[in-house]
Amino acid sequence: MSRCSDKNTLYYGDNLDVLRRYIANESVDLVYLDPPFNSNATYNVLFAEQNGSRAAAQIKAFADTWQWHLGAEEAYRTTVESAPERVADVMTSFRNFLGESNMMAYLAMMAPRLLELRRVLKQTGSIYLHCDPTASHYLKILMDAVFGAENFRNEIVWHYRRWSAATSNFQRMHDIILWYSKTCGKHIFTKPLQPYSHPEMIEETVRGVIDGKLQRLKNPNGTYVKRQKENLGVLMHDVWEDINFIPPTAKERLGYPTQKPEALLERIILASSNESDLVLDPFCGCGTT
Repeated sequence: MSRCSDKNTLYYGDNLDVLRRYIANESVDLVYLDPPFNSNATYNVLFAEQNGSRAAAQIKAFADTWQWHLGAEEAYRTTVESAPERVADVMTSFRNFLGESNMMAYLAMMAPRLLELRRVLKQTGSIYLHCDPTASHYLKILMDAVFGAENFRNEIVWHYRRWSAATSNFQRMHDIILWYSKTCGKHIFTKPLQPYSHPEMIEETVRGVIDGKLQRLKNPNGTYVKRQKENLGVLMHDVWEDINFIPPTAKERLGYPTQKPEALLERIILASSNESDLVLDPFCGCGTT
């Protein structure tokens, strides 16, 4: 069975099959995925055959995945029979609560893929699961079962501004990103900074405790230790408000229904991987990752 050895590789087909056939155990440093649910969008816009037809794998992957049918039933049964006990227990509870619904079909589709993604992650790896409030609460429980609640790192709120729509509710202006690591304490995290809210109030010199007193620190030559400007800031918060939704007229926009900004993926990749690491996006989206 062949395995992926080259970077910048695009696989075309059902990601569960690709993961099992081509992606080796503990070979991936970072996973980002944005599996759409209930978006009323068609995801066959990028990969039509030259004669205009859709490939069979594409139809299977994007057209009928989130409706309860024999395929969803089989995915559920296989997961319950072969997955670790806590994953099987969670899936059984979901089935008792949700019945044969579209949401249950979605979770039956997600469970085996999340198990495969855990398998391919290195011990130092992380996974960022992008979702909206439609399914985020179910996915959080499923991720706890697959990766372990102890490996939950953050729930990141991506708060953006976009064009408003007529609604009888509050405007929905955020997505949820669930960050889990493969192991606790060994994961890559570069500790990205964000600027101080009021940088003009931050003094240039560095203070520390000496003989029980807070004092300005000095260099061996007697001068005060000054802060490096590039290090001014605090550890980044879990609410990201500085990355905007892609406007309809932006040059970056490709016409893909759930396209995400390059800046969003850049932040995730810089935070949880090092140069030359292998990053995997099993749902691919518009190719932003």
